[in-house]
Amino acid sequence: MPQSNGPTDDELLAYLRGETTPEQTAHIEKAASTDDGLRAELALMSGLKPALAAASDGPDARTFGWKKLEAEISRTAQVAPVPRQGLWRVAAVLLGALVVGQGAYIALAPSAEAPAYRTVSEDSVAFGLGVGFVATAKIGEVQTLLRETGARIVDGPGSLGIYRLAFETEAARAKARELLQLSPLVDLVAED
Repeated sequence: MPQSNGPTDDELLAYLRGETTPEQTAHIEKAASTDDGLRAELALMSGLKPALAAASDGPDARTFGWKKLEAEISRTAQVAPVPRQGLWRVAAVLLGALVVGQGAYIALAPSAEAPAYRTVSEDSVAFGLGVGFVATAKIGEVQTLLRETGARIVDGPGSLGIYRLAFETEAARAKARELLQLSPLVDLVAED
């Protein structure tokens, strides 16, 4: 152990490795000539150096670790990352083109004189009736009556059990009103 005014362990190790300045070397040799403990410590330290160098208890892990790190770096450098932003941009462009194409088709498609669809409310407002069926009426009988009168159900049953029926024309509604009032399946016929 070095004394408080003597050289430190780090200075002694540097001396043994030959890394000290000439002044430090002279100071350590002068201190060792008068101190038996310091001479013994230097002898012990110098004897450990060849013993540690000749030890064969395993490979140098630093060399192995460095080679493993180099191999990992070279392996990952060869793998090219997938450009995700590029994929999203391509998908966005394709989706935008699809939307523009659909919009153009809808805007420029040839239109027929009569639309292929019509709302139920158009017919029911102009030519409609409210009808209540008897509780014992069977669905098959009601469907047959509706076909005979040219009526179709557009709403119902409401909270009072009233169905709203629609007709093609005012004349069809008037004719159907008479048939519905005479039918034993109908309990109530009302103007809409």
